[in-house]
Amino acid sequence: MEGDFMQERWPPIRLYLTGFMGCGKSTIGPLLARRLGYSFVDLDVLIERQTGKTIPEIFATGGEGAFRAVERAVLRQTAMLEAYVIATGGGTLASEENLDWALRNGCVVYLQVSIEELVQRLAPAARDRPMLQDWRRQPLQGAALRQRIASLLRRREAWYLRAHCVVSTDGLSVAETVEAVLQALRVYRSSRNERR
Repeated sequence: MEGDFMQERWPPIRLYLTGFMGCGKSTIGPLLARRLGYSFVDLDVLIERQTGKTIPEIFATGGEGAFRAVERAVLRQTAMLEAYVIATGGGTLASEENLDWALRNGCVVYLQVSIEELVQRLAPAARDRPMLQDWRRQPLQGAALRQRIASLLRRREAWYLRAHCVVSTDGLSVAETVEAVLQALRVYRSSRNERR
């Protein structure tokens, strides 16, 4: 299967992985990049390198507004990259400006996960996720965590669903998710070729 896909000779474009935190962008991204013969980068890692601060530190010192401003600038810098899979943050493309830019400058893939699965994945990591903490910076738990995830997902999913490719990942292993993304990309490429 891997050889078949490599023979398709994908042009050197940018693939932006989007979706809610915990959907697997940083896990799937490197594997997908390897299959395509691309490089991989995580936007949050680029932000931390540029600012010299962790994402929680940026939130703590400047709030979400400061973080989003840096995030927007670093996203634009990815226009210099060719043949890359880029994992974006959960809120990166949840804005008209950023989403339109990414749709124009690459192929956007939404990794869709149900609320139930997101709660299971994120509960152990809420301490490291500023958006999943209360005003005292304490991690949310139980019903409060589920409510926060559901509320954020409701606000963001309309943006996510505008991606070029939507891949539902519930119940899929990492390997199966990579295959599902590859298949969605094949369909996307085929539909683009038909429109030409």
